[in-house]
Amino acid sequence: MTALMLRRALALGAALAPIVAAAPATAQAVDYSALEAMIGEPVTTSVIGKPQRASEVAASVTIITADQIARSPARDLPGLLKGYAGVDVNRWTAGQSDVAVRGGVQTYNARLLVLVDGRQVYLDHYGLTDWNLLGVQLEEIQQIELVRGPAAALFGFNAASGVVNIITKRGGDSASARATAAAGDHGFSRLAGTAMLPLGGSVRARVSAGRLREDERRLPAGLLAPTPIVDVAADQVAGELSARWGTTEAVLGGGYASNEQIEYLPSQLLSNQHYRSSNVHAGLTHDTPWGGATLNGYVNWLDADYGEEGSDGVNRVSAPIENRLVAVKAAALYRLDTDDTLRVGGEYRNSRMRGPAQFARTIAYDVASLDAMLDLHPLDRVGVSAAARVDRLWLGQSGVIAQPVLDDPAAFDRAFTRLSFNAALVVRTSANGRLRLNGGRGYQLPSLVSFGFRLPLAVPTPVPIVITGSPRIRPVAVWSGELGYTHALGATRLEATAFYTRTNDAIASPGDGLEPHLDLFLTPAPVLAARFAAVGDYATYGTEWQASGRVAALDWRVNYTWTATDGDLAGTTLPIPYALAPRATTPRHKANAALGYDGGRWYASALARYTSATRQFAFSTLQQLRLYRVDDAVAFDARAGYRLSSAFELFVAGENLSLGDGAAGSPIPADRRVRGGLRVTL
Repeated sequence: MTALMLRRALALGAALAPIVAAAPATAQAVDYSALEAMIGEPVTTSVIGKPQRASEVAASVTIITADQIARSPARDLPGLLKGYAGVDVNRWTAGQSDVAVRGGVQTYNARLLVLVDGRQVYLDHYGLTDWNLLGVQLEEIQQIELVRGPAAALFGFNAASGVVNIITKRGGDSASARATAAAGDHGFSRLAGTAMLPLGGSVRARVSAGRLREDERRLPAGLLAPTPIVDVAADQVAGELSARWGTTEAVLGGGYASNEQIEYLPSQLLSNQHYRSSNVHAGLTHDTPWGGATLNGYVNWLDADYGEEGSDGVNRVSAPIENRLVAVKAAALYRLDTDDTLRVGGEYRNSRMRGPAQFARTIAYDVASLDAMLDLHPLDRVGVSAAARVDRLWLGQSGVIAQPVLDDPAAFDRAFTRLSFNAALVVRTSANGRLRLNGGRGYQLPSLVSFGFRLPLAVPTPVPIVITGSPRIRPVAVWSGELGYTHALGATRLEATAFYTRTNDAIASPGDGLEPHLDLFLTPAPVLAARFAAVGDYATYGTEWQASGRVAALDWRVNYTWTATDGDLAGTTLPIPYALAPRATTPRHKANAALGYDGGRWYASALARYTSATRQFAFSTLQQLRLYRVDDAVAFDARAGYRLSSAFELFVAGENLSLGDGAAGSPIPADRRVRGGLRVTL
């Protein structure tokens, strides 16, 4: 199908009416599987907010399809992402993973925005993604859209280095269900299932649930760790109703998830954590002769208990946090003509954090946003798109203020405005080749913790030390540019990309070398304050090379990423003042090779990964922050399955079968994990 035929297909009124109303906030309104079947490749809305063929987008986008997910050796979403170009996945502990795009590796990575059907699952309180708390099962995912590079003009704050948009499956006219049961070594067990239920007429329901248990890896004796160490335990349940009347579709859903695991905090202390998360969400999509309109809202609640056993293994340090996020979005997509599109939108969000370990009982902010996107095709071979977004934030605090007062309460009564933008040019150089140039500026919003957190240090010192946030911290600006070329040779797709990203005023947590960075307060008694702070600028740049294709029943892909980082933002010799050193923690070389076979009854897949050596932060038993060497590693993952029938499948899978100590990118050496199970599809 040609590009012109696709554009005409996307403009159809009755059969594909929801498409013209598509926007990131209402990704569920697009029937991705029907479009993929029609045009022979995946479709995404995660670049400019309207449906596009994956091969024609103006940014570096990877789409992982439902079939690829089903055959992958990975047991979770970070495991799926780790085999692609430009992505660093650090599995710090058995349960805690961080995904970084194009450098800047750190724990609690706040630069990647993660969405499920347009609803944020990125956690505002600390600025992180808990991948075991997403409330979505692998079995219900239609596709995963990974956008590399800032996308704040479309998605707002915190899409500073990229976006992961998880799209779930839509129900059909008949009932269906899929369930997976798996068990393995290291105490691994997983039960997960999802069901699609038509309820009559155009009303459909989807329910899903999952349970995961897994033992923690063996921690080296030299690392400071709590006692005892909790193992991974995650439970999730979710449901959704959807209905369509003519050209209008409505969605209502909600879910609950809980997770226990050991984690590295941004300070690099190991701590036992317990999270409970719930959400409700609703959406409305309406098609019109001129395009489409959407209205969506959701509320996310989080209860988090930090340091339940004490990070020093002796003293109990408990820091319960409650976070609530309310978001409402509206957008309109206008068809200017067959090829050109205008999208306008607005958003309001309120995020508040409550708990005893902060400046006041409640720290909160409100954000109001306006955005616009224009996609034009002045020539048959040329496409131009531009997007801009204005965010206005109001910070505040309320309730009882902790004593002694370390900040003027008036410092929290502040507001600031930021402008994000992206622009892109796509030129079709030949029937099978496309050149793209894009760039922009986005922002990473300081987390509520970095604004207002406050907790006394558990270690005895002559003068008490308080770890505290700062209401004066500014958003982190991220500038980016990218030049890429893609070329198709039959079933083979080649892609080469060069990128540059500059981060200004990166935010870091206090480390070990506190003395030059402490604020002294003398009333009513001496106390020292160690603050979250903006610690400097750094740049990452590099190249990504990718190739993929299919031959008969075999599919394959290979990629290589070279990443260089200029600027270490903290000292890397003792004492280390801040736990952020992107040049040391980001691997310079990564390479992946994947091979899959599907012969009907039998299928198999394998992934070989190489990651060059890095150094990663952790506290030693001497309570010193250190950079530990993580050796380069070759890791080998594989999966094989046999379909007894269309309904029953047996499988066995393993990760890090080569026993590479550095395969997890963590100071805690990686181990080998093998599992087997049964999948039932009805």
